[in-house]
This record gives sequence, C-alpha cells and structure tokens, in this order.
Amino acid sequence: MYTIDRDLDQPLYIQIRNSIEQAILRGELKTGDRLPPVTVLAKDIGVTQATIRRALKDLGAAGYTTCHVGRGTFIRDPEQDTEKADEDDRAGQDRGTERLAGSPRHGFRPRERAARMLRTGISKALSDIMPMAHREGIIALTRGVPDGNHLPPKFVEEVCSMALADGGIQYAAATDPEGDYELRKEIARRASQDGSVVTPEMVLITNGVSQSITLIAQATTEERNHVICETPCFQGLPNSFTAMGHWVDSVQRDEQGPVMSQLERFSRYSSHLLYLCPYVHNPMGTDLSADRYMQLVDWAKRTNSIIVADEIFRELRFEKSRLPSLLKDLGAEQTIVVSSLSKSVMPGLRLGWLITSARRVQELAQLKRLMDHSTPAITQGMALQILISGKFDEHVLQMRQLYSRRMEVLLQSLKRLMPQGVRWSQPAGGFSILLELPKGYSSVALLLSAIEKGVSFLPAPLFDIDQRYVNCLRISTAWVDENEIKEGIELLADTIEQFIQAPFSETGLSGLGGFQ
Repeated sequence: MYTIDRDLDQPLYIQIRNSIEQAILRGELKTGDRLPPVTVLAKDIGVTQATIRRALKDLGAAGYTTCHVGRGTFIRDPEQDTEKADEDDRAGQDRGTERLAGSPRHGFRPRERAARMLRTGISKALSDIMPMAHREGIIALTRGVPDGNHLPPKFVEEVCSMALADGGIQYAAATDPEGDYELRKEIARRASQDGSVVTPEMVLITNGVSQSITLIAQATTEERNHVICETPCFQGLPNSFTAMGHWVDSVQRDEQGPVMSQLERFSRYSSHLLYLCPYVHNPMGTDLSADRYMQLVDWAKRTNSIIVADEIFRELRFEKSRLPSLLKDLGAEQTIVVSSLSKSVMPGLRLGWLITSARRVQELAQLKRLMDHSTPAITQGMALQILISGKFDEHVLQMRQLYSRRMEVLLQSLKRLMPQGVRWSQPAGGFSILLELPKGYSSVALLLSAIEKGVSFLPAPLFDIDQRYVNCLRISTAWVDENEIKEGIELLADTIEQFIQAPFSETGLSGLGGFQ
C-alpha cells in the first residue's frame, strides 16, 4: 500500500507519511484500524525503522494516529473536538511532557483556528480601509517602498544596456535554482565586509524577500521548528508562516530589540525559529543594541534556535553600522540572512537573496526548483550590473542623504508640534518611525479623523498579528518631500491634539473590538 520513490527530492519519511495520510483520507484506513508494527513496515517498504518512526511521529502530531504502549499505533479521527484536545494537553502536562502550544503541526487545533481567524479578520478589515488613505489631495505618510522618481535619469535603460551588451543570449536559458554564480559571488563579497565568512555557495537568489521567507516557512514545516516573530513587523512575514500551517507566537520589540524577558518564556523548549529585523527596523527605524545583540546570540545558542535576520533596510542606515550581521557571531547553521534590492533600489526588480549554510542553501534550492525553478536570468543579470558597476553604491549614498534630510525635518516637526504625551522612535536610518499615542487611544480611529484633515499614515495594528499596538502608528517619508512633511505633521499634530482632548473612552472606536 505504501510506496516510495528514491529519485524524488522529497525525504522518504515525508513520502511515507503522506501515503498513510492519503489512505486515511480516502477511507482505506478507518478510525480504530491498527497499523502494522514498525519493524514490519520498515521491512515491507525497504527503509530503516527510524524513518518509519519519524513518519508516525508526524502523523501523531497531526492527530491522525494514536500510539498505545504494548498495543501499537491506531488510526484516530483527526477532527476530534476541542474538549478532547484540551484533555490530551492536560494529560501530557501531568505526565511531565508539556507541549508548546504554538508548535507547528499539520492543521490548527480548534482554538488555534479561532485565533487565526481573529488575526486575519482584523488584518483584512484594516487593509480594506487603507484605500481611503490614498485619495487625491491627501498627504500620504504611508508608503514603505522607495519612490522610483528618485532613480537617476535613464537608470533602468543604462542597466539594461549593460546587461545586454553581449547580445543577451546568456539569458535564453534558466539559471540553476541557486542563482547566477557571479551574482552570488558579488553578494557574498559584500556580505563578508563586516568580518562574516560568506562564500557563493552560501547564497540563494530569490524573487524578493517574500519568496525567501516562503521557502523558509515551507522548509520549517518539515523541520518542526517553533516559529516566533518579533512585533511590530511587516505582517506579510508571519502571514507567510501561517499560510504554511504554522502557529506563530510573537514577542514585542522595544527600541533595543526583541524583549528578552518575553523571549525567555520559550527557553525551556528548543528548536525555535525567530524572525527579526535587526537593523533599521520596520516600522521603528531602530537598530539592535550591542547588549541585545549578544543576548540574542546567547539565547539562540542555548536553545539551538535559528534566527532569520531581515537586513533589507541595512543599506539605508544613515551611518555605517558598528555591529556585524548576526551571521558573524552565531554562524551560518543558526542564521538565515534575507535581503533584496527592493528597499535600496527598486521594488519592481523583485530580486532578493538569502545567506545561510551551504547545506541549507541546497535544501532550499530544491524547494525553489519545485516552486519556480529559478529567478529570471535577465533579472539576475540586471542586478549584477547594478552591484558591480558602482551604480548601487552611488545611488544608496544619495538615498541615505535624502532620507537623512527628510528624517531630520520630520523629527524637528514632531518635536515642535506634537502635544504632550505623544512619543516616537529615534531611527538609525531609512524613512519610517513609530509614533505612540497615550495609552487607550486608537490609531485606527485617529486615521479616520486624520483623513478628513488631509493626511494619512499606517495604523500599527497592521504590523502586529496580536494587536498590541493599537495606540501606535507608522509615519513614512519615502514619497513626500520636506514641505509635505512639514504640512503633513502640522495637520496630524492638530488632529491628535483635538483627538486626545476627550477621554479615550469617549472618542469612539477606542479599540479594534469596536471597529466595524
């Protein structure tokens, strides 16, 4: 009944697990049926007993089977009700085998499904109102990508001409899933400048950071890592893991980095995967502090965890960073660095990469082969020319200077105009800050008032799957000039001053629960 194909890239235990799962779903195996012993299955299929046990472990975690010592493994109903699931959890805790509530499994338990629906429902409701923030005549302090009008004249045309200088026949065939070797070599060279040891074999070219995260999320499904995201963060990141069947826990970030007291709650478990944006954080704009950097390295080593470090904004730091990539001190086996040209040059290129161990690159490349085979060769050719021609460094320098001027105008305007009780982050680079209203006031309600005044922003709940930043908002200067910044902050400050005159309980829409 259970067959395997040794020529497939898919691990044998996954093939066996999927084969048994499909037999259950087709009704060939029914609730109460007993599976053959591990020794029999291993002999019949032609694999080791360890491979069978790994497959059965996954089936048990997914709720398809249950194991009784001395009796064997039996098929069970995977749709057991919440009460039975809770009883199992309590029994496990009583036996001293407490299970992490957010650990990945195939499908969510009923209470996790409910929480997931709440998370996605709030996110969708907020996203649905955002078109209002970009109506004509509104100063939109919202956009989180660079303005293409800031590219030098004929930038794209010149890059294309350089890439096609030899006729472009080299782009007729697809590259390997890992990406063009010369591009990987250049990225490795740049990543090594802070003392990290990076070789081309440690670089995988992707279609932007989004694909990098999707590949990691897919691979993590099989590795059974517990997923944690710092918050606030770009919500597309935890959503990618959720879409792959993970339950995602979150830890709050202050201006120095993830709050270690919250992260330590998970320390008694191991094999975590922690996502964070260490430098020029989105939406705060702040860096990890030196102390928090070392605490994170220590935590990851103690718990045998992997850190996914999103360095997409690192090139936009106003001054050269004093801290290296986490890759340098934590090592390639426990670090995955993701980045792209989307924030530093142009989002339309959709060219990104990840840096990790050569072993993991090969594993992720096999998943990428199944997904899209490889990033378009001509796109990689353009990216290579941007990096080696000097255009990248020249453009990034100009953008750092531009964003620095705008940020200074923004901070001075906030200091001069904002009412007492309003706080904001002090960014190290980029074009975004996080502004905090007094506790209890809703940035969602404020947005509706601000739009009427002629200015808009992004409510911070758009950056937090657990909605702990209702009183915060992100302001971005990526698409507004200095005069628009001054006018926009004047309008926003006036709106906030009127907004907080009344107690938050009387403003209406004081929390997401009241927002329809």
